[in-house]
Amino acid sequence: MKLKFTRLFLVALALYATGCSKDEFSEADAIAAQKELLTLKYQHELDLETLKQKGANALQQLINTAALEQLKLNDSLARTSAVAAAKQDYSVAVTDVVTNAPVADAEVIVSSEGKLFSTKTSAQGIATFSSLYLFPTSTFLITKTGYAATQIMRKDITLGTAKLWNTTELLNEISGTLYIDTDLTNSTPEKVGGNVLVTASTSVPNGFNGSYSVQFPTYTTATGTYSLKLPAAPGGYSFQFAQIEADQKLYIYGTEDTETASIPFQLPYVASVKTYFNVNSFAANIPSIISPIYLKFPKDKLGRELYLPLNGNSNSAAYLSAIADGYQIERLNVSNYNYYNGYYYDLNQSTFDANTKLDVTAVDIIGNLIKSQPLLGATTNSAGKIMITSSLEGGYGYVHLRRDAAGRIVANAKGVISRATVYDTSQNLYVLNYNSNLNFTTNQSTILSYLLPNKGDKRIVNFYYGAGESRLKRVF
Repeated sequence: MKLKFTRLFLVALALYATGCSKDEFSEADAIAAQKELLTLKYQHELDLETLKQKGANALQQLINTAALEQLKLNDSLARTSAVAAAKQDYSVAVTDVVTNAPVADAEVIVSSEGKLFSTKTSAQGIATFSSLYLFPTSTFLITKTGYAATQIMRKDITLGTAKLWNTTELLNEISGTLYIDTDLTNSTPEKVGGNVLVTASTSVPNGFNGSYSVQFPTYTTATGTYSLKLPAAPGGYSFQFAQIEADQKLYIYGTEDTETASIPFQLPYVASVKTYFNVNSFAANIPSIISPIYLKFPKDKLGRELYLPLNGNSNSAAYLSAIADGYQIERLNVSNYNYYNGYYYDLNQSTFDANTKLDVTAVDIIGNLIKSQPLLGATTNSAGKIMITSSLEGGYGYVHLRRDAAGRIVANAKGVISRATVYDTSQNLYVLNYNSNLNFTTNQSTILSYLLPNKGDKRIVNFYYGAGESRLKRVF
């Protein structure tokens, strides 16, 4: 029985080898099947009947495997015949993307059946290939020294030419300065400084319906200037800029770490807050602080110092007259209830000693308005609240020029202010009219795309980062 089984195995193996001897996969499969059968024989040689059954199954499996491999071989031969019939000659035309002139000596590479085929374009810009088997999406890669590489699919080569872009003719230029508002306490933007990345990119067509992007980077100098040498391009150059992280100087009442309830018992102050900037970005909140001078009252019963804005607003106005070295205060009209920067300044919030005279001080938060301190005062009633009164010089409200016991304005009470705005020329009256925010911003935006279609085009473009996109901490 063992001999008969062995003979059957050898006959099947011979049939299998005859059908697959030229197939690179058949020998390995036959050896594997043989090993499996031998292992099976030795594992079950103690039980001959079991061995016969299992051997017969293994033999049938081997025969089935041989038939399957023969089918694979036949299918492979059929595919080879189909590939041979589908092979074609191909031509790829290559032109300059700007001038449309043929590009000679460009290398064109394509993959066919796992191999790379390469040729050069002729003087007419034509690359030809013979007898290649390609798919519709097979891609021709086109390169030439001094040009940006491109590619085009087989299905598109009859619809248009592949486009190469000469990137060595850097005859065009865009240059300028980058500005940023890192100091809101002045009226002009700052320059960004050095090592800020500036990138110009453009999209270049590479054939009938495709395109590719090319980028040209540079860095700003220490003075915030940049210069990019560029080739003429068929489309516009778009500019991108690196984000800048910097401390921004500005007037604030506080940050998210400060109790907002401290207003009006808190003067605005100058702070530096880490801010993140991008070109044309103005999303960072900028506190509205429109008064450069505040009236400071003595500490109340709770130990708080009250600060009242003083400017050209009708509810908090100081009227001045021009003198040789500036302007002096003539009278004040100060309301009890003022609304500035989203906050109410209510003098009734503070309680003082009853029936007393309070010395009021003018505080110049920008530091260049008060040349000499005006002497001011207020009066409390029996409840310790500041009283509204009229002064002999025509002022009306809660704060006036200080007077002596006889009711006369004390010496040098009017002080000297360096700047003011005309109120009434016939009466030589001026006001502290600061209706604009003390935090100055340019918030100037610039378009980010420019055309340079002709060789030798030059532009000077300044870009603006603006007042900031966000801050490390919220301010108010």
